[in-house]
Amino acid sequence: MNNDRDGYLYWIWITTIKGIRKNIIKKLLNYFKTPENIWEQNLEELKFRFKLSDKEISIFEKSKDLTLIEKWIKKLEQKNISYYPINHPNYPDILKNIPNPPLGIYVKGNTIPFKKRYLGIVGTRNCSEYGRRVASKLSKELSSKGIGIISGLAKGIDTVAHKSTLEVDGFTIAVLANGVDICYPKCNMELMKKIEEKGTIISEFPPGTRPIPGFFPLRNRIISGLSQGVIVIEAGEKSGALITADLALEQGKEVFAVPGNIFNKSSIGTNKLIQQGAKLVMNIDDILSEIMDNFYINQYNKELQYKEKIINRLAKEENMVYDCISFEPSHIDILSSKTQYPMNKLQSILTLLELKGLIKQLPGKRFIRS
Repeated sequence: MNNDRDGYLYWIWITTIKGIRKNIIKKLLNYFKTPENIWEQNLEELKFRFKLSDKEISIFEKSKDLTLIEKWIKKLEQKNISYYPINHPNYPDILKNIPNPPLGIYVKGNTIPFKKRYLGIVGTRNCSEYGRRVASKLSKELSSKGIGIISGLAKGIDTVAHKSTLEVDGFTIAVLANGVDICYPKCNMELMKKIEEKGTIISEFPPGTRPIPGFFPLRNRIISGLSQGVIVIEAGEKSGALITADLALEQGKEVFAVPGNIFNKSSIGTNKLIQQGAKLVMNIDDILSEIMDNFYINQYNKELQYKEKIINRLAKEENMVYDCISFEPSHIDILSSKTQYPMNKLQSILTLLELKGLIKQLPGKRFIRS
């Protein structure tokens, strides 16, 4: 096995051990940095240093079998399921930044397009015709703007959001509170198959895991975690959709709410969200005015950080030329005069700076910073 494969296997091992609390795994990773380092530790020392029980040490000992892990990976491949530990390049960066991120995610369907923006759409399972119409309209219009729609595959609003997105060839992600090989509710079996073909199905729970009530709030934090914001359409006073809204706020995400009929119990939660400061939504412009600004600011900051890294790695001669170029066009003759470099050497350096995305060449052999 090559080193990359070995590294992946160790990450698989540490993030899928059953019976060890997640906070212990995180402490071990924070301390030892890599799963391979944890693997190599003496179990008695681990027990003493991290105050592990005899049962936990026994679980660790039995779990250290790379052959079984290889077999487990093959089973996933046979079911067309991918597993991405938190260090894997296909694990979404946005999910790493939430409190208590999943140590790994199971994925069925397409790889998540990282450059796409996402919004979560959630709401009651017992939605009204009004709720269905709103969910359908917003999902389709947002999809037409290139925004992916995330929901939880539940009955009601979730189902409408997924279906409507697929109807306009948009990209949708279904986050499950069970294994990605199980459909819950069963009535969404056909919908789940379509999402697998055209979108992505995600869960932090291993294949074969059945849904239980405690898993749904954990599922909801991933819906909000993958999203730039969450839209709540019809939610009762104790709706699970409100949990998703609370989690979104904790994660620093935008929360949007569609106003509802004051005589409808399914609107109590959404109307209260608006009272508490959620952005009232009447059309997609109310959403885009918030999300697009935040998105472009974040993109701009990322581009600045990228350029700073490139600039810090410039060779001395490249740095000299770059310092002579500003946001006003400079002719190549002026740059030659300032740097005292021969023309052929200067042209070579200018080409390198252009390839690195730091400068642009304008007509007439003039150069400007990007």
